[in-house]
Amino acid sequence: MKKRFISIRLAVLKALAGSFVLLALLAFVLPQSAHAILAANTQISNTAHLSYNDGTGTKTADATPVVVAVALVPAAPNITSGADQTTVYSASATTTDTFTIIAGSNGPDTYNLSVPAPTLGNTTGATFTTYVNGVAATSVELGASLTLAGSTTTSLVVPSDGTPNAVVNGIEHGDLIVVGTETVRVDTVTDNGNGTTTITLDPAYTANPSLDTAPGAAVPIYEQKTITVTVDPTDNTGLPGQSVTVTDTITATSVSGTHPATTCTDTVTNTFTNGLATLTKYVRNATLAVTGTGTPVEYPASSGTFYYPAGVTGKSGDTLEYILVAHNSGTGPVTASVITDALPTSYVTIKGTTVTYVNESNVPSTLTTATGDDMAQYDSGTLTVNVGTSPVGNPPAAGGTIASGGTVSVLYQVTINN
Repeated sequence: MKKRFISIRLAVLKALAGSFVLLALLAFVLPQSAHAILAANTQISNTAHLSYNDGTGTKTADATPVVVAVALVPAAPNITSGADQTTVYSASATTTDTFTIIAGSNGPDTYNLSVPAPTLGNTTGATFTTYVNGVAATSVELGASLTLAGSTTTSLVVPSDGTPNAVVNGIEHGDLIVVGTETVRVDTVTDNGNGTTTITLDPAYTANPSLDTAPGAAVPIYEQKTITVTVDPTDNTGLPGQSVTVTDTITATSVSGTHPATTCTDTVTNTFTNGLATLTKYVRNATLAVTGTGTPVEYPASSGTFYYPAGVTGKSGDTLEYILVAHNSGTGPVTASVITDALPTSYVTIKGTTVTYVNESNVPSTLTTATGDDMAQYDSGTLTVNVGTSPVGNPPAAGGTIASGGTVSVLYQVTINN
């Protein structure tokens, strides 16, 4: 009887020892970090056996396995921002900010998305719409797991999550995952039926078709997604030519546990530029050297030829030469730029059949006053010149773009009537 009791006790002790060895091994192999030491939903299971002698021989009894699923340990995700954005302001203008979010929990978790109060310039407010992988959403779901021994550069062995399908811990075909410091894409997910699952990496993902080195055990696997935020300023309260600015970021808050959250520290500044163009008209008497009044403009530079905004005189038969100077002093470009000048034909007659256009690079070119052949035309006493850079068409098509700080000029001559 004593021998039988000792046999039973030894068998139980061996089973318990096996369990403690398993737990000790897991504690040794897996990192002790704030992101949890085991992947959530890992199925911890072992079978205890009893061996005994009932007087007729050695018998065994097996305990029903007890399965323990590892719990989710919520953790804040990691978020990085993309580049600042710039566009031309209009009532319907928007920009799109980009953020990359990487899971932080030890398993599948959902994070609510919000935009903290932005920093505003020349606007009373802004509206924000968040998108996850191109779909409007106010939350994002991210999967996570942990590598086991046997992983390679092209396939990852991870604990099964208890559901034998093509998804493991929220990770499935097409997902981007971060393994260590490398980002790869998932091709297939296969449950192996032995408590493990294999994640096969996508060789068609040209950015990184495989890992540089095979990961060892206990390397975190975090899903990565792209969040975009559409920014729409409410209005423009600045002076003409000033930009509207909206500086924003994003916060992701776990819906689980104590709701750990992350606010991206890298803000994105959205600049909505505003063009402001002016047109100044100058004249000189090309027949007689007449000094006008006001601040003159010299063209060409250092030529000694000056045009005046006022004070120039002339008599019948004299030639007057005008220069029209368009300048954009705003923070952004102006578009559809067209200069028109209605001549007082009772007193002057346009001279010749050409005008001179000086572009933003200060390069002159000759245009005709005929209709339809280039950017200029003279019709019914009105000179029209489409100015700026491409796209620029011939009148009556729209004019071109003058960049911030850009200047263009048009020169033409008239004769004072008798």
